[in-house]
Amino acid sequence: MRQSSKRIGFILFILLGMFHPFGCNYLVKNEEHRVYSKPLYGSDHFIVAKGHHIHYVEIASETSGGETVVLIPGAFSTYRSWNRMIPFLSRHYRLLALDYVGTGDSDKPHLGFDYKIEEQADLIAEIVQKLNLPKIHLVGVSYGGVIALNFATRYPKWTGQVVCIEGGVVKPEKMPNNGKKGLLRWPLIGDFFISAIRSGLFDQMTAMSVMGKAWESLAENEKEEIVQIISQNNKTASRISWYRISRTFENSKDFVEEVKGIQAPVLYLYGKRSEFRSMAEMNVRFFKTHLPEIEMVDFEDGVHDLELQKPGEVAQLVIEFLGKKREDTKKEVHLQQ
Repeated sequence: MRQSSKRIGFILFILLGMFHPFGCNYLVKNEEHRVYSKPLYGSDHFIVAKGHHIHYVEIASETSGGETVVLIPGAFSTYRSWNRMIPFLSRHYRLLALDYVGTGDSDKPHLGFDYKIEEQADLIAEIVQKLNLPKIHLVGVSYGGVIALNFATRYPKWTGQVVCIEGGVVKPEKMPNNGKKGLLRWPLIGDFFISAIRSGLFDQMTAMSVMGKAWESLAENEKEEIVQIISQNNKTASRISWYRISRTFENSKDFVEEVKGIQAPVLYLYGKRSEFRSMAEMNVRFFKTHLPEIEMVDFEDGVHDLELQKPGEVAQLVIEFLGKKREDTKKEVHLQQ
């Protein structure tokens, strides 16, 4: 028994030594504005907001409309999560795809930032001011979707329209089981976990987990594309930022009452085969009761990350939603004249 324990301990020691170089924190402060890899679409940019260096990719619109859409990825994800939708959306809108603080090539502070929803929204507000943008549309998924709703609630004068993919404002009584949170809490175990994630050994397994029941229905080229996106997301992982993002429901300020007064048009998308289906349905019930004007679309075979699973369909809904509201506004102005 003692000999067996020694063997296990020795193996763990060797594995930890192998993975240790990968576990170093990635760009706690990216003052040099380094990028892990060049974007598939658009160009890299950095902006400093509230002392944090924030990376985003700008993709110019193919049309002369000039309206700006800010894309906010989900928890633990980088701007690359939007790569499958960007070719569709960029035909109509100027896109700013964010690495919010804690992911990608943006800062990953250990102190002075708690990765709360409202903190991320405040940073976007400062970005809007610094870039002199009159208004922005926001498209966010999961954690990013909640940030989009929070921004729209608290910064109405800078908000055009909002598309939220399975984000929510209603906190469940029992939080979803998040295995990452337990692992990431402890420095040694968490660093080992992040080392393994960043090594690339588990990219396909992670992609399969993210896509869930939709994985088998994907074409081989789609699987390869999604694995590559997940891999790029994982390469810049950081234990402390991932841990604090995993606790966002616990730490962020509840804005359930405030969101009832949201002025921006909202499109809410969710999937019946999502692992977070119960949370999505809870928020749908809330919206139907308190914000019946919100448009909602349910995908029969949809999973949580609809932007990865159904990029063309989701992009078309976004384009139609933003375009319809724009035409409604034009008609209203015309009538007033």
